[in-house]
Amino acid sequence: MSELRTRDVVDADLPAVLAIRNRSFGPLGTGGDAWWQRVSAETLGGRMIAVVDESDTVLGAGRIRPYEQAWGGRHLRMGGVAGVYVEPSARGRGVATTLTRALITRMGELGDVLSCLFPTTATLYRRSGYELGGVQTRTTYAAHHLRDLGSSRTGRGSSHGLRPAMPADAERMHELARAASARHGASGPMVRPVTAYTGMLERGELIAYVVDGGFVVYDLSEEAVTVEELVATTPDAAATLWGVVGSGSSATPTVHTYLDPRDPVALVLGGLPTTQVQQAPWMARVVDLEAAFERRGFGAHSSLEVALLVDDLEAPANAGLWTLTVSGGQGTATRTAGAPVRGDGDTPVADGITSNERADGAAEEALRVGARGLAALWCGWSVSRLRQAGLASGGSPDADAALDTVFTCAPFITEYF
Repeated sequence: MSELRTRDVVDADLPAVLAIRNRSFGPLGTGGDAWWQRVSAETLGGRMIAVVDESDTVLGAGRIRPYEQAWGGRHLRMGGVAGVYVEPSARGRGVATTLTRALITRMGELGDVLSCLFPTTATLYRRSGYELGGVQTRTTYAAHHLRDLGSSRTGRGSSHGLRPAMPADAERMHELARAASARHGASGPMVRPVTAYTGMLERGELIAYVVDGGFVVYDLSEEAVTVEELVATTPDAAATLWGVVGSGSSATPTVHTYLDPRDPVALVLGGLPTTQVQQAPWMARVVDLEAAFERRGFGAHSSLEVALLVDDLEAPANAGLWTLTVSGGQGTATRTAGAPVRGDGDTPVADGITSNERADGAAEEALRVGARGLAALWCGWSVSRLRQAGLASGGSPDADAALDTVFTCAPFITEYF
């Protein structure tokens, strides 16, 4: 078997990477060339990695997209893993695993404290410490209900300066989106940077409207309206924007939304969503526990301290015995002792651990998780569920309850990448 190594993708490699992509998933469709140029420009120079053999032939490649992701209403750096392509004739040689682990290392070097991805296969990514975090939900509504919501505000000054969005609105849209995730204490949604809003509006690839205190971004086809983003600071602004979305109900009676499953529209709409709810699972991984925990938002009235013992081969900065402290909405993670790193991403952390292997007395009282268990805990899976899945061991009922309190959330992602 030839030796595999990783290196950065350079401009000269792009034709080979694209050829592997096409052999793996089929040729790019209409508009694909422009998309390929954009994502390549975004990730060349450190965020696209190749796996090559001894002759420097590219066998696989993957991208790390730079995102800002809300957790507890605060915004953290997240590396979105995408475009993981492996040459079909090289499959089964460890190319994908080598690539995934190189991407994790690079994210740590770049300062991305978390990582998320939409998996083609869960087994591959679990081997490198990823676990199911949540789902992207598409909810379907009857357009006339949204139209009626807008009509209910007619005559009450509800237009709020409604107009098509322009590139000059990009910074304000970014600010509104960021403030919304903070206001709702959201976990999971990614805030588009100003440059992304600007490019979207300049290219006219989606329809966008703004009002005083809100905006909406949607796509329109003969079959349906698809809402990508809707942010509003007041009930009137929300009703106005939803009214625009539903205004073409006679021609396009169906509206799909990719929003928070608990978007307030569900509380005020005259009808329930249809049964056509679709979900795409996504996976997460903690890349830098200390930095991520200190930047995450927590309940302002929570005050507690709990120990956590982590094994992590691919991100050794996470490994060790930690004291997690939360007070006044702020968290701190302090490594209190070293801990042996055992097992791999495929082995439940409870396997093969005995009391005499504990790092010290404090570790004996701590819940012990591997990288997958840490990822699931971060995303709000209860400790009882981790135990049932074999992803946690040790600890105590009090520690379990404390960790559930610390990490409780219902994470969601609205953008597919």
